[in-house]
Amino acid sequence: MHTDDEQKLIKACMRNDRTAQRALYDRFAPYMMAIAIRYVGDYDTAQDVVQEAFIKVFASLNQYTAKGSLEGWVRRITVNSALEYLRSTDVFDSLDCDEVGQIPTMNITAIEKMSADELMNIIASLPAGYRTVFNMYAIEGYSHKEIAQIMGIQESSSRSQYIRAKLLIQKKIENLT
Repeated sequence: MHTDDEQKLIKACMRNDRTAQRALYDRFAPYMMAIAIRYVGDYDTAQDVVQEAFIKVFASLNQYTAKGSLEGWVRRITVNSALEYLRSTDVFDSLDCDEVGQIPTMNITAIEKMSADELMNIIASLPAGYRTVFNMYAIEGYSHKEIAQIMGIQESSSRSQYIRAKLLIQKKIENLT
């Protein structure tokens, strides 16, 4: 969609045009659903997260400045909605911050043979704390300091959860080969 078309769609959504809102939802919902599943780990909860995210999108479209992509803006709201859900479940209250030793070398050949769906299924099967930190750090690009601030945990806990997630992913990949 071109910028002019996108701007028209946004303006129509801001006027509460249900057809325009449906078009915006249809355009981004499948991708946002994949992001939500990656964070919360199950389809039903992810549906709730995406619904909540789109309520926020429609309520705050007037704040979209068009400096970045609309998709990136919707994605950020979806990630934040998923994180809000995870915080509400106290998933981070029990994280310990013990440091983990050196990570063994991963079998890159095994990873190359995997499909994206297989890898996403492995990530989805991680415990919630590991999965969330892994998603935020490895996929979304947050720093451990940012993760700690957002999730209300120690920076060392973020590092520890990320390392443990990688170790668990490695084990699961090795078990598949």
